[in-house]
Amino acid sequence: MKSKLPYFVIAAVVLAADQLTKAWAVAKLKPVVLIEVIPDFFRLVYATNRGVAFSMFADGEFDARWVFAGISFVATSFVSIYLARTSPGKLRLSLALSLLLAGIVGNLIDRVRLGEVVDFLGFHWRDQYSFPIFNLADTAICIGAGLLALDMLFEETPAEPATNSQLQAEETNLNTRQHEG
Repeated sequence: MKSKLPYFVIAAVVLAADQLTKAWAVAKLKPVVLIEVIPDFFRLVYATNRGVAFSMFADGEFDARWVFAGISFVATSFVSIYLARTSPGKLRLSLALSLLLAGIVGNLIDRVRLGEVVDFLGFHWRDQYSFPIFNLADTAICIGAGLLALDMLFEETPAEPATNSQLQAEETNLNTRQHEG
């Protein structure tokens, strides 16, 4: 577990950054709603989301706050256990899991505390296209998921060490072939 401490620290730092930026957005951005940072490209926009990624299920009449919180809690538990059990040499996988953990917990805190997730990062191309507004937790989840996909695609599977009985069988086969030839 000691070798996993840096990854739990990464998760804690990303989580703290997420919560601090959301607190800033609520305190400073909510009253003004929008600050154009880079004209025609990036703005800070106060928004909330009762749904899941990209506001899916946000407009339903059913208040799914506790359903989403429950799913997030289960995901947090699964990712934490998986991170703790990941072998020390799996750096990309450990980093992916730490980012997923931070993002899931960041949005879970919002759901439990506020009943909705605070979003504030808005990318757009002039007035022709706007990417859905998101937050640092969403960013951590996306990067973590991307790293996880890369790990699954390029995972090296080490050869399993042979057992004593397998080595003895190989030696017997080799001796048999040498005596026959």
